[in-house]
Amino acid sequence: MIISMKKVSILVLLVINVFTVFSQEKYTLKQCIEQANQNNPLAAQIPLIEQNAALQKKILNAGFLPQSSIGGSATWQSDVTSLPIKIPNMTVPTPPQDQYKATIDVVQNIWDGGITSGQKNMAQSLAKVESQKVAVDLYQIKDQVSALFFGILLSEKLIENTDLIMKELSGKIEKVKASVQNGVAMKSSLLQLEAKLLDLKQQNTEAQLRKKSAIEALSLLAGKSLSVADQFVTQDNISLSSNEIRRPELAWFDSQSELQNINSNLARARNLPKISAFGTGGYGKPGLNFLASDFKTYFIGGVQLKVPLSYLYAGSQKNEIEQFGVNRKKIESLKQSFLLASNIKLANQKAEIDRLQSLLDSDAKLVEIRTEIRKTADAQLANGVISASDYITEVNNEILARQTLSIHQVQFLQAQANLKIITGEDF
Repeated sequence: MIISMKKVSILVLLVINVFTVFSQEKYTLKQCIEQANQNNPLAAQIPLIEQNAALQKKILNAGFLPQSSIGGSATWQSDVTSLPIKIPNMTVPTPPQDQYKATIDVVQNIWDGGITSGQKNMAQSLAKVESQKVAVDLYQIKDQVSALFFGILLSEKLIENTDLIMKELSGKIEKVKASVQNGVAMKSSLLQLEAKLLDLKQQNTEAQLRKKSAIEALSLLAGKSLSVADQFVTQDNISLSSNEIRRPELAWFDSQSELQNINSNLARARNLPKISAFGTGGYGKPGLNFLASDFKTYFIGGVQLKVPLSYLYAGSQKNEIEQFGVNRKKIESLKQSFLLASNIKLANQKAEIDRLQSLLDSDAKLVEIRTEIRKTADAQLANGVISASDYITEVNNEILARQTLSIHQVQFLQAQANLKIITGEDF
């Protein structure tokens, strides 16, 4: 019965392990960034901005359809036009004092100087500016995701290091326990080792909690349930193909500058000649013959030309265009300032990568040395050459060396990823 229960227990553990392995998912930094971008509420604004621009164009296109209106009036006046002379054998009719009129007016725009076309271009340009601003805001998510992603990797490194040392220390504790029972070692040595093991367990727990917290935050950003069992992987070397800055901020600046050009063109269009056709059909008393006293139908049609002149002496067009030119210069100044700041960040990040690269070689060597010293201390503690306190000192030195190596490894990968974030290059 005991054997069968053991077999059942082993089988259950195997099933759990297999389930855990198959339930694990692998996530790269690129996948996490893409998922976070798709999940962010800001992403929903882009199709809405495009939809709004399309609707605005439809509204503007309607301006080229005939504009019609219906009107009417009924009036009574105390006096009317009359001739102050009398003609023999002739009666000159006078207009009625009560007058009635119902009309339908139609105006057809023939040429508006390019205002409608300019307004449609402006609607499209404004949508582009808004969309690029959303892209700039979404880009900031990369920094958040990167910080959480590499925070998870660092926690995993620390967990791995403490697990390794705890395993070594647990084996040492078992040996010291046997020595204490045989009267070869003092109990204080055992207590010191157990205290150190407890300290390592606390460090391990803290690292696991930090990992869990970072995964939960990343889950919220990505809109997907991530688990501590999932694997977060990255390339050993994230290379940069070009030093060219291709951030969405640059496209945002360019779209704003383009909008100023469109505004300039629109300012010119407002002062170009305008041509339209008009027609009015009516029914009233009197009709076009104001001396008639009965109801008549009538029609009036023609072509209208308007040529603005006030801008010639007021200077409004010149001032507007000059203002838009000043705006373009301001935008270009901001763009150049952003490029300068980005290139400075890029240079600093490259220097940081070189520094970390040089440290990694010495870190790895130091871990080898500290591991060898600790292994030597293992034998010395077993033979009573050193105390438990001396042994723990060497354990601490090895832990510190491993943690320093792990921190620099993750910082090196994060610094390489930051190069892509700074330049705007895709992962």
